[in-house]
Amino acid sequence: MKDSPLKCDFPETDLEQLLEKKLYRTHGARLASPPARKVAGVSDSSEKMEHGVAFISERFMDIRTAFLKFRGAQLGIVNLFMIVVLALGWAASLFYSKALLAVLVAFGPIWVAIYLFEIVFPLTLPVRIDRKDGFVYVGHRGTFYRIPWDELEVTFSYNWQYLGSGVVWERQYYAHLFMREKHYFCGKHPRMPLQRKKISSGFKEEDMYRKWNFIVRYYNKGLIEEDADHLAVINFDSLRKDIASISTGKRIVEYFFLILLMPTMIWWKLTPFKYKWPKEIDGIFGKANNY
Repeated sequence: MKDSPLKCDFPETDLEQLLEKKLYRTHGARLASPPARKVAGVSDSSEKMEHGVAFISERFMDIRTAFLKFRGAQLGIVNLFMIVVLALGWAASLFYSKALLAVLVAFGPIWVAIYLFEIVFPLTLPVRIDRKDGFVYVGHRGTFYRIPWDELEVTFSYNWQYLGSGVVWERQYYAHLFMREKHYFCGKHPRMPLQRKKISSGFKEEDMYRKWNFIVRYYNKGLIEEDADHLAVINFDSLRKDIASISTGKRIVEYFFLILLMPTMIWWKLTPFKYKWPKEIDGIFGKANNY
């Protein structure tokens, strides 16, 4: 197995080694912050960032974590899979009368189980970046941290994904945010002096850098003209506002594909099963729970 360092020229760091408990290990960690700086040669555009942003304004931005991005996409993938499977079952039923029933028995419970998971399990909170006061707010298992931007610790790293008996599949890249006990703000007291939270994860190294560069650019410069178009449909409210001016027929088509491919966008707006920012943070921003 051939290994190589990350392409960014940031300094190496051993922050992960300081964790008392690690659910998984990564390699080749580089320190992106502090000080928060962009990766050279990589775009800082908001293009294709709509799935990673839950809310944005001149005052603050809510960044979806890796887990929230996965939950946002899974129902659309499952729906498309079930449409294909049911279509094949229907075609087979023209020759075998019970083929469609067999498909429903085999895959129906899984379909229902995934929907129940999405409905019942609470949504985690995004990471909130406050440009006005210069803080980053993070909720982690009932503990809320308020980290000064100048002290924000973010690392890039990777590990190997395996299939079967030691067959390397591909590198998976991670951007982690580290939370120290001294930045505790409210909620449950931290169980450990240092913890980490995954803020992005994927199989393309440049995508990790692009998201980070966008975050740094937003904090330093705020919204720019292109953001209005690129981030027009980051949540259900912004989608409704964006399509309000188009014809009724086109709106119906938009909502149809929303229900088919991104039903979570609607559910996240309506569901009572979600974590909320505590009153101490609501006192700063007002009630602003975005997912």
